[in-house]
Amino acid sequence: MSAASESSGITDALAQALQIAKDGQRAQEEAGAATVEVEAAEGMVRVTATLAGKVAVEIVDPRAVRLSREYLGEEITAGVNAALDKAREQAGVPGAVDLDALTEKVEEIQQQSVQRLSSFMSTLAESHTRIVRTAAQSKGVDE
Repeated sequence: MSAASESSGITDALAQALQIAKDGQRAQEEAGAATVEVEAAEGMVRVTATLAGKVAVEIVDPRAVRLSREYLGEEITAGVNAALDKAREQAGVPGAVDLDALTEKVEEIQQQSVQRLSSFMSTLAESHTRIVRTAAQSKGVDE
């Protein structure tokens, strides 16, 4: 394989790895910003959760403060858990980032890059040796 094609292969592999990393980061940011919403306490409390695990609780009906502390606490806890469960379910839908597959692909590209770089360096060393030999022969000097 020529040095030019090896260099192009390395460049392509590194560009692919960079694109995968950027796509993964963008998808992770998008997933972290997505929200789910659940109602609790018969609609008097709204729980919002992001796929990144951030939770917000809003009392939307003032009558909720008249509920017993125990009941309101249980309802808020149930709402938070339901919102987090719903967020986890949503994160598992197609299009979510598969970090295992991403890691596997990056490792594959890394291995290809190392092999191509090694081959490129060998070709470069062989070319250097030939150039030195040719220059020595043209000057009439034996190696």
